[in-house]
Amino acid sequence: MRGDAKSEPVIKQRLLSTASRLFAEHGRDAVSLRRIAADAGVTHGSIRYHFRSKDELYLAAIHQITSVDEMLRPPLEEPPARRPKRNEARSRFRSAVKSMVAFQVRASEDRATAMGLLRAEISRDGGPDPSFYKRVIKPGHEMMKALLREVEPKIEDDETLEILAFNVIFQCVMLRIGQGIVLKLLDKPKLEADDVDRIATLIVDVTLGGLRSART
Repeated sequence: MRGDAKSEPVIKQRLLSTASRLFAEHGRDAVSLRRIAADAGVTHGSIRYHFRSKDELYLAAIHQITSVDEMLRPPLEEPPARRPKRNEARSRFRSAVKSMVAFQVRASEDRATAMGLLRAEISRDGGPDPSFYKRVIKPGHEMMKALLREVEPKIEDDETLEILAFNVIFQCVMLRIGQGIVLKLLDKPKLEADDVDRIATLIVDVTLGGLRSART
């Protein structure tokens, strides 16, 4: 199956782009390797040569998506050496949420494919694919839980932190999915820095209110 060595990277990228689009449009389970090969204009054997299996091809597709922890990490590169005071913890939490909101507003990755993959996994029967969850969602979710625990260490109920962390992440991600609606409602051609600050502040304030309720 080895052809012109110079053409192999082109074929591999074509397969990856085609597979990513089809996974986004139809979901992983509904897309066959033969469909991917046909849409990419290559032989079925080309997939086996470059990716070996649909699992490997899917993993390559989701690795193109920026994961939640990658959005959170920039303002948290230097975690505190000691348990932070509440005001410090809240400041770190605000910075993390602002980083996520700013990423959603200014994301440069392929919006249609990235959002299609996300929608496909969110709506998937039985929950998201384990590989997608492990790569894109779980690490960032754990980081968000840790931040919320810093903000309100008295909350020992792990399920409460799970739900609140999910809620924060979901609000930020939904901003990218529904950004067109937000722009329409605000009658703006694009969201500016002050809009990012305002949206992040609203998400933070609602979450802090939930933390206070959970504590009492």
